[in-house]
Amino acid sequence: MSRRKINGYHLERACYNGSMSKILIIGNVLKDVYLKLDQRQNDFEADENGISWLDLCFNGASHHFFHRTSVYGGAAVSLSILSRLGIDARILGSRTEFKDGEILWQDEPGDYRYILCHDGGITYFVPSSRKMTDWEMPSGTPEWILVDRSTVISARLVDEIKNFMKFSPTTKLAVHVEKRLSPAGQKLAEMADILFVESEPPVHSEEKIVDKIEIDKPNTQLVCHISPRKITLGDAEESWQLSCTDMMTHLTVYSTIVATVLGVISVGGTAADAVLWARLNAERSTLESSLSARKLQELAKKETEKRTSVKLVAKSLMALKHGILAADESEQTLTERLINFGIPATAKTRQVYRELLLTTPELRDYVSGVILTPETGLAKVDRRENYIGFLTGRGIIVGVKVETGQKKLDNSNETVTLGIDDLVGRLKQYYEDGFRFAKWRAVFKISSNQPGYMAIQKNVELVAAFARECQLAGLVPVIESQVEYAGDYTIERSIEVTDRVLMNIFEKLEQRRVDLASCIIKTNMVTSGKEAVAKATPKEVGMATAAVLKHATPKYVGGILLLSGGQDAKTATQNLAATCQNGPFPWPVSFAFGRALQDPVMAIWKGDADNIKAAQAALRRHLQDNVEAIK
Repeated sequence: MSRRKINGYHLERACYNGSMSKILIIGNVLKDVYLKLDQRQNDFEADENGISWLDLCFNGASHHFFHRTSVYGGAAVSLSILSRLGIDARILGSRTEFKDGEILWQDEPGDYRYILCHDGGITYFVPSSRKMTDWEMPSGTPEWILVDRSTVISARLVDEIKNFMKFSPTTKLAVHVEKRLSPAGQKLAEMADILFVESEPPVHSEEKIVDKIEIDKPNTQLVCHISPRKITLGDAEESWQLSCTDMMTHLTVYSTIVATVLGVISVGGTAADAVLWARLNAERSTLESSLSARKLQELAKKETEKRTSVKLVAKSLMALKHGILAADESEQTLTERLINFGIPATAKTRQVYRELLLTTPELRDYVSGVILTPETGLAKVDRRENYIGFLTGRGIIVGVKVETGQKKLDNSNETVTLGIDDLVGRLKQYYEDGFRFAKWRAVFKISSNQPGYMAIQKNVELVAAFARECQLAGLVPVIESQVEYAGDYTIERSIEVTDRVLMNIFEKLEQRRVDLASCIIKTNMVTSGKEAVAKATPKEVGMATAAVLKHATPKYVGGILLLSGGQDAKTATQNLAATCQNGPFPWPVSFAFGRALQDPVMAIWKGDADNIKAAQAALRRHLQDNVEAIK
């Protein structure tokens, strides 16, 4: 089968219709005993190295456990995974049989490994001496040999494998290694056709794959990196998240990933198929069972459909000459704005104001999308439907602000955006909630020596990570790159900084293999600073903004949204119109305004229910002015 052309459907057929890939597993079989201890009886003490120890004799005399699970670990995990995929696999030297899909062992493993689950984490009790892994001549000719991470690699074992492969040139070798290797382990890694490494992928292609390993066949070897957050195989990448950390440890889940990737690759699947199936299997398997090929096929199809829709959503956001309403201010920011307009800042007034904005009649005639906070999206409209459902039902795409704030860089007043650590899990939840795009904001200050190199690099790295995770989660990434309006800088300085920031963003996006056609950039207009002595005219702003965008932005970007960035309503509209007059552009250009639309509304509303209709009319009027500006 062709590795490049095969899809999920063919993978399933390959597994179920007799196209078996014989895989010989080398490794040790252990008996893992998982104990959840009764927290009232635990008595952990930390030694001088900070390692927690427990005086436990496993006889129940002093301590009690309320849950015990015993499963076979080590190479048995790889065997179980491959068998569930329908692939003919065996462990070297073991005698097993299958009954009702379960593995029955004729020989009891000699080594037991106790895994204690407690409030402080997980503690392992392992045999003091590891059982050597012996070589036995296989009875047939396997298509693959998988050296499992449980293998005790000796020089003799390496020589035996090497000699066997000389007489079996069609057999391929897969090796699962940890980052620190013995000399024998390094030799084995050099021989591998596919190498599974428990580490982050290298940032630059010239970096070594594993410390001190020289790759023997760089043009043919596949390297799969597995970290606590990512699975990477060539250009294919998946972010994964372990939910049941109390009972699914890395001892099991890493082997689940390795066996799934190898199983898919062994029947001709693509790298993208392999890492997607591995992610799904790792996240959804339990200690007792992994997913079947048929179930993985079903889940992978849904994931693929979700990701395919990203480009369609991006086009829908930018297709019409409509704008985006940014209503994603935090509760604190909204409170400050209400106070500035003399409006009492209470939970009730904030709720009424948001409802005023989002229930404005004919809103769909002017906006294709609205950006909300996660909390606002789930809030109820008049105690009935939430805003996500309300807006979606009216043909408006709903987006979510995902950054969680800014923090200062060391020894600087420049900032870096927060929120990347738990982003993967949050994006999955946002998609389930009904959000279809997500926004991440990076802020850059202008002064004589700002933005500095570090501020730009740290922010663009986060931007690229955000964009990649969004697309994997089925959400359109909207990247907000904002050069702050505050300051007394000239428009020439703004041209220089905005161009540099955008160039760095696009370079990093391409490095992270972000699909730019499914990516939208929300950026500032190129203006002089708010406190500048010589103010740039709308004509100058339009020419400068258009020139920077054309120079810095690749032609295949999904679209450009211009933000108001603190400009008043009139100025923002004038500058928007002037920019669009300097077209045409190779990508659609529109606006995503917040304060420039909301300030006039607050000025008319004033917190008075009698003014709501007039305030909504003002919002429609300003939206119409901006829509006309981009035509």
